[in-house]
Amino acid sequence: MRRGVVTLARVFLLVFSSSKAFAIEGPSFDCSHGVRQTLAAILCTNTAAAQADWSLSSSYWALFSDDREESRFGQEVNRRCTLPPLETSQEQAGRLMFEGIGSALVGAPLRIPTQGGVTPNHVKCVIDSFRDRTATIRGQLSGDALAEANLSPEDHIAVQVALTQKGFMQNRVKSYGASADGQFGPNTRSAIKEFQRGIAEPITGFLTEQQRFSLLDTPEQRQAREARSAAEEKARQDAMQMQKAADERRVMEIAKAQADRAAALAKAEADRAAAQEAARQAEQRVKQAVADQERKRLEDEAAKAAEWQNRMQQAQQKGTEYAKANDLSWSITEKINPMTDDNDYEVSSTQINDAGAVATVRGRCSDSKILFDASLHDKTDPKVPLGLPGSSQGGLIGKKRVNDGNVFAYRFPFDGFRNRIVLSQQSFRQDDQESGETTWRVLAEIETSQGTMVIKVPMFDPKVQKLLSACKRQFVINQRRDANPG
Repeated sequence: MRRGVVTLARVFLLVFSSSKAFAIEGPSFDCSHGVRQTLAAILCTNTAAAQADWSLSSSYWALFSDDREESRFGQEVNRRCTLPPLETSQEQAGRLMFEGIGSALVGAPLRIPTQGGVTPNHVKCVIDSFRDRTATIRGQLSGDALAEANLSPEDHIAVQVALTQKGFMQNRVKSYGASADGQFGPNTRSAIKEFQRGIAEPITGFLTEQQRFSLLDTPEQRQAREARSAAEEKARQDAMQMQKAADERRVMEIAKAQADRAAALAKAEADRAAAQEAARQAEQRVKQAVADQERKRLEDEAAKAAEWQNRMQQAQQKGTEYAKANDLSWSITEKINPMTDDNDYEVSSTQINDAGAVATVRGRCSDSKILFDASLHDKTDPKVPLGLPGSSQGGLIGKKRVNDGNVFAYRFPFDGFRNRIVLSQQSFRQDDQESGETTWRVLAEIETSQGTMVIKVPMFDPKVQKLLSACKRQFVINQRRDANPG
């Protein structure tokens, strides 16, 4: 209890000292006029609390137009931090008198129990409350208002001094000060608006960075601005005169316009009938264009289908002749697919060059496509893969030819092994480069360590055709399933 009384006494000595507290050094209010609230005493005697109050006040005035919300906040801090009340002057006088009587009667002062003094926990609670409130308010600010709240006390005071020196700062709201106290209350906000009006900028009450630099200018700069303002005022007066003359002309023009309107209405009625006829004809043209477009689409589809049918016939003719001429030996394996109760096929062929290089070619269905690959190895030992000088990362460089097309350089992708390459992937879509319906041969030329190897895939070999039929059935089934997923 004694420690609380001593602490409170120190607070009073600081609070009622004769030195005036400026906003730049203390809180957002003048502490020299006497402080009767515990919250104010903490703000006037603790540097961190004063700084927290300054940050809150500068943010607060960037968001609100009066201090009613701030008053409620002070009451909320008192409740939240359970701040003890300060001893009034009457209570202090009564306590001193009672202690004096005790000294006279019993030789020692009589102690009157008092409420607990201000503790560090009280101070910390106040600072945390102010900082939380500041963060909440700044979260609602943006643009020039947020930039103003982040200015230092020195920057705030410099702006107010410049507004005062240049005649913009007036005590329009008597209950608030109009001095350079660092707080941008209603009078400062009005002064900023007057300054913005004077420089013909949007009147927002918040200075942009450029406007703040302009406000803190030199006398020469001010004279130049005033000259510009005078010129703008003259231009405004001239514009008003021109507008007045224009208004007079407008009255005459209205009378003429009314007469012209009557004539225009009559003409518009005639034009309306013509426009309706033009619209009817335009609608007919649109309908005809749609019909023509649909007819052309059907003709194009028919032509495309005929062309595709022709390509299929040519592929069958050439492919059959090619398969007979090459007479490659193909084997076929067949097994039941338990998921579809259908037969799965795989064809294979062994092709050898004169130097002993062997290519084991294999064809199978893969994701509704026909996949042909080739494994390259030595004739004398199938376990020994061939050397492939054209090998590169991801594939094997060689040449390829499809049907009667030109020979072109091609990177054959590896298929899991360094000596197994993908020769061709054919689908049953018309827009794919290699189609199982129009491709009749695929040739691949590969350079190996045992000479050049030319690999042939005759698509119209009877066993290969059996594989293609199975793959096409699988393609059709997948199409139907995708079209009807339910």
